Amino acid sequence: MAEINTAGLHDAALTPAKTGFLAAIGGPQFLAGQIFTVVATILGVYLAGYVGYQRTVEHDILVNAQQQTNLVQALGAEMKHNTERLQSFAAALEKTMDGEPVYREWPRLHLFIWRASAQNPTVFDTPPQTLADMQAFYEGIGDMLANAEMQKAFRSITTSNTADRRSFIDRFNAQIKIATGAILPALEKAAGASQQLVTKYSSGGI
Repeated sequence: MAEINTAGLHDAALTPAKTGFLAAIGGPQFLAGQIFTVVATILGVYLAGYVGYQRTVEHDILVNAQQQTNLVQALGAEMKHNTERLQSFAAALEKTMDGEPVYREWPRLHLFIWRASAQNPTVFDTPPQTLADMQAFYEGIGDMLANAEMQKAFRSITTSNTADRRSFIDRFNAQIKIATGAILPALEKAAGASQQLVTKYSSGGI
């Protein structure tokens, strides 16, 4: 009976099977799954950070718009109050042209909001030209109201100061016209623009 040579079988059993890298780590499906997991994690972190950043920016815009709206509305209310008082006083000045002296006290400007606005960082969100016009108006009308010589002229009516009184009244009314015709509408427009931002970002559920 012939003997069976088992040496080759023994050597084959002792030699480990040679496999590739992909097979060693679990195959291409496993590698693709790991890559997808890493990419999804990075993308998720990025999106979460982006959304958080966007909400922070929108919240800052909303808060700034609310503050700007409040400030401009307050400036407008104060300006309107001042011009109404000045218009009433201008009517009294006009009567001096018919020989009736002004006995009433000359008005003082109410400037609490205007002065306080200098401490509010949102004041510079107001259109620069409007701020410049307000500054010029308050300084100009303030100087006119503080003019002691003209106060005396309107209380001591003479033919010699008629021209001075007429010139003063015209300049006084011109200042009021600037306030009512340019400054107040500009403040209303600025307040409306800020309010639109408030409405826009408030509706976003911030």
